[in-house]
Amino acid sequence: MYYDRISRRVHLEIGEKEHLLAFTLSGLEQLEARAGESLVSVVTGNKIPKISLLVDGFQIALQGGGERMEREEAKALAEQAIDEMENGIADFTLLFMALIGLSGFLGNEFSHKMCEKAGLVDKDGDPVSIPKNVKQAKRKVTK
Repeated sequence: MYYDRISRRVHLEIGEKEHLLAFTLSGLEQLEARAGESLVSVVTGNKIPKISLLVDGFQIALQGGGERMEREEAKALAEQAIDEMENGIADFTLLFMALIGLSGFLGNEFSHKMCEKAGLVDKDGDPVSIPKNVKQAKRKVTK
């Protein structure tokens, strides 16, 4: 599992297939509506997200990565991912938090912390770096 700091997508291999995951602003809005409370309180309030929210988030993140599927199909894929992860649901929860961080919704520092906790490295193998994220994103915009 790794991420692309420019596209803000996580590349996750489940079985033999790679899936791209990302939260867009629209996706975050959908997720917040399903959560019934502010995502800020979910991610910064040291709350453990409900499993239904994790599954909803996974489906929405798949959609943000360009892969549409029904909730039941996404749930089955989430279950397979959890089975393949070293620490199961704990790692899946960290992935959820890292995806919210990568969205940029709560700023670079939060993104850095969440990616670090999830053990993510960027596609070039570099550890998460706040200044590099900002510098590369600005460079890409100005080109």
